[in-house]
Amino acid sequence: MGPSSYPPKLTILEKLDLVPANLSLLAAAIYAAITGVFRGQSGHRYYSRHVTHAVIRKLVTRSSTRQNQATVPSTDQVYEGLAKKKGFTPQTVSLDHGALGHWIGDKNAKNVLIYFHGGGFATAAGAGFLQFPSDVLDQLTAAGKDIAIFYLTYTLTPHAVYPTQIQQAVGAVRHILHTTNRSPSDVFLSGDSAGGNLVLGVLSHVSHPHKAIEPLEISEPFAGAIPISPWVSFSQDYASFKENQYKDILTPAILKRWAEYYIAGKETDNFLEPLRAPAEWWAGLKVRDVLFVAGADELFLTPINMFVEKFKSAFPNTTYVVGKDEPHDAPIINKILRDKTETEQGKAYSSFLMSKL
Repeated sequence: MGPSSYPPKLTILEKLDLVPANLSLLAAAIYAAITGVFRGQSGHRYYSRHVTHAVIRKLVTRSSTRQNQATVPSTDQVYEGLAKKKGFTPQTVSLDHGALGHWIGDKNAKNVLIYFHGGGFATAAGAGFLQFPSDVLDQLTAAGKDIAIFYLTYTLTPHAVYPTQIQQAVGAVRHILHTTNRSPSDVFLSGDSAGGNLVLGVLSHVSHPHKAIEPLEISEPFAGAIPISPWVSFSQDYASFKENQYKDILTPAILKRWAEYYIAGKETDNFLEPLRAPAEWWAGLKVRDVLFVAGADELFLTPINMFVEKFKSAFPNTTYVVGKDEPHDAPIINKILRDKTETEQGKAYSSFLMSKL
């Protein structure tokens, strides 16, 4: 995917630095295991999660973006791994502007869920990021629902910056509508974190075309939209950033780095930060129903609360579910940790799709 500079080739010093980086994960685990005994209300409710979330925070923050991109599989490779694991033949489509679209399920299904992965626009989709929607698809298929997933690989930052990723997301939707000749009423949009930002970006673009992206006109509303823990503001001046700093999997430091890569010095706008858009921006969106899910323990909780309140005032067909004791991207994190416990967010996600198909 993307330009030839991805994945980056590490220097000798960057490779050597991976050793202390990996050792820091062990140190983080030991520190959290000891201090977690005295965590009180500031840490996660469950001791084991307090420790694992501390390790994840260290993992996402300690390594540089170059080190991360050089050492973890690309989204395309993870998709191929999923296909091998589940026994289906990979079916990948080249899209405009350097993006790729991957089919999961029957590409001739009547309905399609277009999915945009998270990772701050800077990291590839790990196995859990594909496993979650794939498992939801299995539930829907078992219930007799006729739907497939079209999973986007967009170009990561800093190899491309805003608004490239929104342009690629719009291109994926355009492909499903125009090339596969599907009606918007048979198309769902979904994504987590940065991918949730892209869902809102696509909906914004349909109603308020971005000046740098070809307009996308649709004849009827999309079937639904489901942003998971959407990144709606790059500011960190919110109560949840302090209250959940030792509960969530993300850190202010990594969010600052990712935001700077994506913004790339541009002035902010309603596409970059949906929270800054006035309520009337969201009035009359071309979508039937929207479900937002978030975790009560995530850094983004306050800005998401603020955003959903504003959004719902203009678009009443909105449902919002906050999972108790759940972090950012909880349904995906559970897949990564191989925790088979169903999250409140994941349950709401599946139920929403089940009820709309």
